[in-house]
Amino acid sequence: MSFKRLKRAVFGVALAAAVGASAALAGCTIETGHPRAKITVEFGGTEYVMEYKLYRNMYPQTVRHFIELAEAGFYDNTIIHDYTSNDWYGGGYVYNQEAYADAVSNNALDDYLNDPDYYKEDDYLTLFNSGALTPSVYKNYSYDDDGNMTVSDSDAYHTLIGEFADNDHVIESGQRSAEYGSLKMFYTDKVIDNIADAHVYIKTGSGQVLEHDYEYNSATSLFALQVGTSSSLSTSGYATFAYLNSDADVDVLDSLIEAIADYIDAEYNSDSDFTSSATVEVDRTESIAEQATSVTYTVPEVAIIIKTVEITRY
Repeated sequence: MSFKRLKRAVFGVALAAAVGASAALAGCTIETGHPRAKITVEFGGTEYVMEYKLYRNMYPQTVRHFIELAEAGFYDNTIIHDYTSNDWYGGGYVYNQEAYADAVSNNALDDYLNDPDYYKEDDYLTLFNSGALTPSVYKNYSYDDDGNMTVSDSDAYHTLIGEFADNDHVIESGQRSAEYGSLKMFYTDKVIDNIADAHVYIKTGSGQVLEHDYEYNSATSLFALQVGTSSSLSTSGYATFAYLNSDADVDVLDSLIEAIADYIDAEYNSDSDFTSSATVEVDRTESIAEQATSVTYTVPEVAIIIKTVEITRY
């Protein structure tokens, strides 16, 4: 079966059917198409608690992945490691108060983020290898007795399927756009020279197996929190899987952003003085791309801490 023919296959998510498909695959008890997550962020000694509605009915595997990571405590005591005007990026680095302060004092935040004690890629891989994360991306496929393509968990990659339009994931009844406060699963651009090694087999929420480009199926734990009215991360290329649950939660995010702005006004001349540039190696556990990727982050000099991510409703 050719890649070109397979790539034209589109996997859709019907809002009524997606929850049932996800329930068959998920390791936790499924009760609703819209689970809830409570995210507590700390800045300057004050905690800001926001409730999120997760759109499992549209992005079943992305939401399951986020829930599994949250239940494992993966996101607890991590930092916003890349602070931009429209999106804050988190989910990849541990917060150590003393070491972080030392790194800021010594202009060495790149050393901090490249330290295996603080980056979480190895922890993520260990979690995946333990069976705590449900696979969705695979190296190979076979056929079952009925002639359908099937995959084996023994051939699984540790990455996450991309549930968005550029990866042929279609929301049949439409989808919400990215908006203020929304969460998106994030992946970095990959260095891939050999296109023959850049195809993977993905298992959709309905159980269908398709061959697709690897780039769009390479997310792990990173997510972006949209803090502007617009974003560079389009809904066609990133799964926007969670939204603030109420106006009260919007107010909490407003308060957090205002507190940071007030702190910058009091202690710094501008946003650029509040941050430092750090060059970081990422995707160290990459198994398809030719090499790990070097990226540059804009890191807050005063930590914005993700204290906890707690699933409050399934």
